[in-house]
Amino acid sequence: MIRFCILLLLAFSTSAIAQIKGNLSAGIESFTAGENRMKVNDWNGAVLDYSNAIAADPSYAEAYYKRSVAFTKLGRFKEAINDQNEALRLNPGILKIYDERAKLRMLVEDYPGAVADFTKAIELTPIVQPSLLCQQAHAQLAAEDYAGAISTFNGIIEQNPRDTLSYVFRALAYLNLDELEKAGNDIDMAIRLNPKNSLAYEAQGLRYLEMKKFDDAIASFTKVININPQFALAWHNRGIAYKLKGENDKADKDLTKAISLDQNLKSTYFSRALIRKRMGETEESLKDYNNALALDKEYTQAFFYRGMVKKTLGDYQGAINDFDESIRINPNDAQAFNNRGNVRMLFGDYSLAVQDYDQAIRLHEDYGIAYFNRGIAKLMLLKRDSACDDFKQSEQYGYGAAAETIRDFCTLQR
Repeated sequence: MIRFCILLLLAFSTSAIAQIKGNLSAGIESFTAGENRMKVNDWNGAVLDYSNAIAADPSYAEAYYKRSVAFTKLGRFKEAINDQNEALRLNPGILKIYDERAKLRMLVEDYPGAVADFTKAIELTPIVQPSLLCQQAHAQLAAEDYAGAISTFNGIIEQNPRDTLSYVFRALAYLNLDELEKAGNDIDMAIRLNPKNSLAYEAQGLRYLEMKKFDDAIASFTKVININPQFALAWHNRGIAYKLKGENDKADKDLTKAISLDQNLKSTYFSRALIRKRMGETEESLKDYNNALALDKEYTQAFFYRGMVKKTLGDYQGAINDFDESIRINPNDAQAFNNRGNVRMLFGDYSLAVQDYDQAIRLHEDYGIAYFNRGIAKLMLLKRDSACDDFKQSEQYGYGAAAETIRDFCTLQR
């Protein structure tokens, strides 16, 4: 009986080994087919072949890696990253993946992940190329790790003291840390090294904006435009400088030029929308918010301000919908709750309005106008005592209209 069982096990083992060999052979054949398709730029066909290789052998790390390359060629970056993750899990020795995955993470705006991957790639590289350090520094800037970016740029500049762009980008990191003097020193150095460096003047303009020296900022951005008239961001930033000066016509003109050069600048549509609302061009403002949201469906500020425009146009339900979206994306925005409450007041939904003002006050306890608005809603619900308490709180927190309302509705109470 024991011998019979042993024979069965041997037979099973032989069959299993044959099956495994068959799978490996099928996986290799599919992998080879995928390689051939990659040579003729048939990315979709390559994905199919590498998928067949993986189906035949789920532990085929190289097939996952090569499929990630095909996905990258197709612009399917998240799927490529998933495959890179699996390839590394199966074979941690595929070191080139860290560098490649870092670049993909930059494209999908996973900046902390990109920083981690560039750091790992640098750790594993015997001789670190300056380009890899630069990529790490730019990832740190994007991830808002400004101190880390400065440290990395320090190393790059130490190796190459004439690296103009590293001075410029280190200046941007300093600007984000409000270290304006250090930023200015780096910008001056960059300009000395290359007086025609448009990015250096762009950084100089941004520094002047931080210092509220709007005329100087405009002069710097004008230098950028003279050097490179196709630099959309320079037109955008000069438009912002004009906006901050109150020169709305010039701001609108520059922002429009920026959009003509690059239709993907969501912040330019947003800024022009604000200006056009200020200029009384409400319908045009609405179009700009629509364009900004078409580029970024999670653009909470655009939802908020579009809600304000819709309220002005009498589209109250549309305004509530936009405030709903703004709150969904940023549930800690007291202004969004306050403004949604205001629109609900227009519908006569006083109880729901009170709930919105309650939440606005929970988020911002000294929000004077929210206390005032809640007081009005309570008056409409015939809760005068409670309303007057809110008006007094509103006055205490500096909302000027509250004093007159207290005189009109609260002085004779009780």
